[in-house]
Amino acid sequence: MIIRNITAVGLVVIGLTALGAAPQPQAQPPEDAGNFQLALVHPLQIQDAAHSIHGLRLNLVYGRNDNLIGMDIGIVNDLLGNLKGAQIGAINIADGTGKAMQLGLANIIGLEFQGMQIAPVGMNYVNVFSVGWQLTVAGVNLTLEEQDGGQLNIFGLNFTGGDADNQILAAGANWAYSKVNAQWVGAGLNAAGDDASLQIAGCGANVTLGNADAAQIVAAGGNVAMDAADKQLCGFGLNYAHDIARGAQIVAAGANWANGATEAQIVIAGLNAAFDQVNGGQFNAGGINLADGDLNGAQFIGVAGFNVTAGNANGAQLVPLLLGANYAANVEGMQWSAANIVGGKMTGFQFGAINYAAELDGVQFGVINIAPNNVTPIMPVVNASW
Repeated sequence: MIIRNITAVGLVVIGLTALGAAPQPQAQPPEDAGNFQLALVHPLQIQDAAHSIHGLRLNLVYGRNDNLIGMDIGIVNDLLGNLKGAQIGAINIADGTGKAMQLGLANIIGLEFQGMQIAPVGMNYVNVFSVGWQLTVAGVNLTLEEQDGGQLNIFGLNFTGGDADNQILAAGANWAYSKVNAQWVGAGLNAAGDDASLQIAGCGANVTLGNADAAQIVAAGGNVAMDAADKQLCGFGLNYAHDIARGAQIVAAGANWANGATEAQIVIAGLNAAFDQVNGGQFNAGGINLADGDLNGAQFIGVAGFNVTAGNANGAQLVPLLLGANYAANVEGMQWSAANIVGGKMTGFQFGAINYAAELDGVQFGVINIAPNNVTPIMPVVNASW
């Protein structure tokens, strides 16, 4: 028993000794930092480049240090590490992260950035992602990854390599390589490499290679969505959706074009074209309404023009002033124009100067009414069959 107790005590002592001998984590040495820096041209400076500055740094021409917490003033302000505070100069550089305000002709952050970059004339650049705003009067705002906040520019370019929040520009181009929340340009281009919520252009073009989720609005120019579009509004020019136009395409003078199904296309003078079915309506003051698929709703010409449905028209084709023509493969509903033509079966009512239906199940009212399958194929005034 005594031997066992001695053995247990020995094991405990050995364990405690081994534990005490185990290497312990070393405390990080404090950063080698000074409170003040005065530099003429690196390396002619009070603190060498390996030192950080916690306080004020004055660079008469060019100064270089590691990190800065505080204020940086000079012609060329260069940091090898991180910036917390403010840089004011012609060229401001931080190779690391930035939580700060930069004011200069060229503002450059090598990693992530939170804060504001202001370049009255010049460039704002963030190499990774940015949370905050980039502002310039004439120049370039660049964020190579995501941007959460905004880019504001009067003349020049706003570019984000990932998702973008807000891009605002008077003249030039807004370009988001991925998704974008809102792009605004007075004269120029809004471009989104993926989905866009809102794009507004005074004169120019809105282009989305993905979905246009909320709206594309342009006074003069074009709206282009290479996938589905919700709402496209254009004063003079083109609305184009490569896939489905879910909401409305509206243009004063020009064309609405949807390669997929569309709900509503409205034009004052021009063309409405849907190369799939129309589930709603095409409305035109003067021009052409074209549905390459079926029509479930109405095609309406206010003054003069043509309504054409290559498939079935389930609803109405109308040119109330009789200055035009209606055509559909089959109709279940009504046609009203100077000339009404149904290549297949007409189920409903035709009113016009000339009415034609290969097969009639309804009434034709006009000057000449033609229904080849009828007992009386050609009749003036009225023709009917049930």
